[in-house]
Amino acid sequence: MNAYDVIIMPWLTEKTMEARTTQNRLEFIVRRAATKKQIARAVETIFEVEVDSVNVRNTKHGKHASVRLAEGYDAEDAAMRLGAL
Repeated sequence: MNAYDVIIMPWLTEKTMEARTTQNRLEFIVRRAATKKQIARAVETIFEVEVDSVNVRNTKHGKHASVRLAEGYDAEDAAMRLGAL
């Protein structure tokens, strides 16, 4: 599966904006069939970062992935490349 097929859109809320700075996390709505490994590979490919962990949950909006970046990588920088200020 292509990395751009896995990630549907970023999930941007006030809470996720705070998590970017305090917990070094990025949040996405992803394809329901995507596994944690596929999500991690997609984020690493698209943002050129290393992923520490991936947590997922199903919501009414779709499958929601919370991706924590590894030490040395900044979620703020990755979000800037995404265009999510």
